[in-house]
This record gives sequence, structure tokens and C-alpha cells, in this order.
Amino acid sequence: MGLSETHKFCLTLNGETPMKLQHIVAAVALAASGTAFANVLDPLVTTGQGGEMSLTVYSAQAQASVLIDTGIMLADFRSIFTSGAKSFSLDLSSNSAFNSFLALAGDASDIRFAFFGGDNSGVSAAQRTMITTVSGDATTVTNGNMVDSLNQIKNNYLDTANLKPAINVTLGGQANGSLLAQKGTDGNAYFLEVVGPTFGGKFVDTSAAIGTSVGIYDFVRSSTSALGDATESALIGEGGRTAVAGLAKNAAGNYVFTVAAPVPEPSSYALALAGLALVGAAARRRAAK
Repeated sequence: MGLSETHKFCLTLNGETPMKLQHIVAAVALAASGTAFANVLDPLVTTGQGGEMSLTVYSAQAQASVLIDTGIMLADFRSIFTSGAKSFSLDLSSNSAFNSFLALAGDASDIRFAFFGGDNSGVSAAQRTMITTVSGDATTVTNGNMVDSLNQIKNNYLDTANLKPAINVTLGGQANGSLLAQKGTDGNAYFLEVVGPTFGGKFVDTSAAIGTSVGIYDFVRSSTSALGDATESALIGEGGRTAVAGLAKNAAGNYVFTVAAPVPEPSSYALALAGLALVGAAARRRAAK
């Protein structure tokens, strides 16, 4: 799968990301599975591999959304957090569709994002899976909720997007491209109109405000019963800490989407250092007696 100039990937290894290594690691990680897909893929493509992970950013005030093909398959993304680099980031600074969305949104205060991908193929429990951001209660998701939401994503969102040249290479688009959709002019691909953050009311809220962080979960259908609770597992990042997803500006002023373990607040470091100091003082007093 060729990497688009629209996207810049960075997989972090042991907390270090040498510039020359960043693109090499990303290319190897994406090519290792042998997949070579050009368009945003629906969740029914191949059992076990799933579709591509998609980032959607939207604003009801602006009546616009942007669908971003991240270029990484669900299975490859999962492997990052089970045995890989433990973090994933996507620099959107040169993404023209995203920048056009920001121009439309202006000072809109309701910009939100959702990140998801799935595998809806096969009949066995383990062959129906989904990875998504979740700001609601992940434990309430049933097998039926998950499968129904995957159908919503495919039939009402990704199928529509793949008919657009911006996202479909066959129609002249760019690999790992992005699609800007506006209500009225391109309503059938406008996120809030076709599925929204709850996938047509089939799921819990998957969205979060820009500049904030949200939990990200890996769901697996527990059985073929639609009524049973799906098995949910929070993704684990560096240091064994629960990973979260966020879309915010970096120090250079560029918007970057990141999935990684949160960095402890400075106050947490201060408390830890204070605790160590107390332990050290107590040890010295015992030694002096």
C-alpha cells in the first residue's frame, strides 16, 4: 500500500522516533500484512484483516465533515497495541480536505472526531470485531449493537464515500485520500446525516471534542447471539497504560491525531517526587537511630 503525501505516519518505538526511522517503520508495518488496498474499505473485505481505520472530523455548525482514510488495516492497527510500537499518530498538516473543513468550520465550537474500523465478515464470534473511540459506556455494547453499527458504517457511509473520486483511486482519486462532505451539496456522504457518532443509533457515542482525549476500545463479538454483551478491551499503550485517542494542535501549530498512553500530568510527577522524598527521609531517620 503506497503512503499518500496527504498523511504522515509515526510509530513510536521505546519512546524514541528517529526521523529516518519513522517512515521506514511505518512502511514496514503497513506492508507486512501483504495488503494493498487503495480505497477506504468497508468492514466486509477479508476475514481477520478487516477494513481500513477511518478518522472522521465533523461540525454540525459548519454542516460539514471530513472522512480521512488512515491507510492502515484494522488487524495491522491492532498489532501495534498488542505487540508493536504501542502508539500511532497521523499528521494532518498537509491534508487538503481537512484544511478545507477547518476553513468551513471557522470558529465553530462543536468540532468533534471519531475513529473506527471493523471486520464484519464470517459467522463465528471472533470474526466480527470493531476498534473505535468510545466516550460512552463501552460495557453496554452488545453483539447486536456492534454488528448493526458495522452494517451502518458499510451501507450508509463507506459505500457512499467510495463512490467519490476524492476517495476512490479507480475514479481518479489518491490512495489513502480524504473526502470533504457538506450538507446539501454532498449530503449522502455527510457524517451526521448518514450515521453520526452513534452509527444511526446502533452504538454508544464514539465521538470526542477536538483538543480532548477519549478512550479507544477493541470489541470482539462474544457469541453468535445478538443479545450477548460484546467483549470489550481497552487498547494498551506505552508503559502498560490505557491508550487514549486525541486530535489537537502540536507545538508547531499542526493538527495531529494520536493514539497513545496519556502522559502523566506535571502534578502527578510532583506527587511522585514528594512521595519518594518522604520515603527517603524516613529511611535516613531509621538509619540514624
